[in-house]
Amino acid sequence: MEIVILLLASAASYLSGSVNYAIIVTKAVTGKDIRKQGNLNPGCSNVLRTVGKGWGVLVGFLDGFKGMAPLILAKLFLYPRDSAIDLGSLYVMGIAAVVGHCRPVFYGFKGGGGIGTMLGVSLFFVPAEFLFSMLAGGLVSIRFFKEAEHKFAQWTPIMFVTLTPFVTMATSAFLDIPLFAHLSIGGHPWSVVAGCLALSVLLLWLNRSFMKKRAKEYDGIKERA
Repeated sequence: MEIVILLLASAASYLSGSVNYAIIVTKAVTGKDIRKQGNLNPGCSNVLRTVGKGWGVLVGFLDGFKGMAPLILAKLFLYPRDSAIDLGSLYVMGIAAVVGHCRPVFYGFKGGGGIGTMLGVSLFFVPAEFLFSMLAGGLVSIRFFKEAEHKFAQWTPIMFVTLTPFVTMATSAFLDIPLFAHLSIGGHPWSVVAGCLALSVLLLWLNRSFMKKRAKEYDGIKERA
């Protein structure tokens, strides 16, 4: 019965992730298809550059919320304990939401990069570690990708997606500072650490063609410099 409940909850989370707010907001505001604008990616960074900063921020918030909202509901009604099993089940739902954004059933399984949805999921589980990874990723991008045209929108996400699981492993090994509810700095059960690693690896794999393209563009910029 527990497996059936998890499958149904994960399916609901996937459907939530499959709703692409970049497409919806851009269509409502401009009447255009964001998939034919800018870099053709239906995500918040493309909306920010092609439609407007305010609309991009709104899409980013909605992308994060659609990943977090199913987790909040499931935490309240399905998995209220802070046990490794309950938190692991919630992480499966979070991963399903990210997969929904990247491979949405409503749009022919062609979606965005999933960074905004990962943000919502990560803030639900490991907010301190994720925010530290974002800061560290930004500093790495400033230091090593100075010539990149969109280093904060493109390279910083790649950096913090890569760093988050390692920061989570490190804090879980050496720290255990409770914050509130199920949140803490470190002290995470193995299921959260494993879920964090699985999410990052999956997200990098789903965006492998995008990263290869950005790497080639960056190499071209350095050669011309």
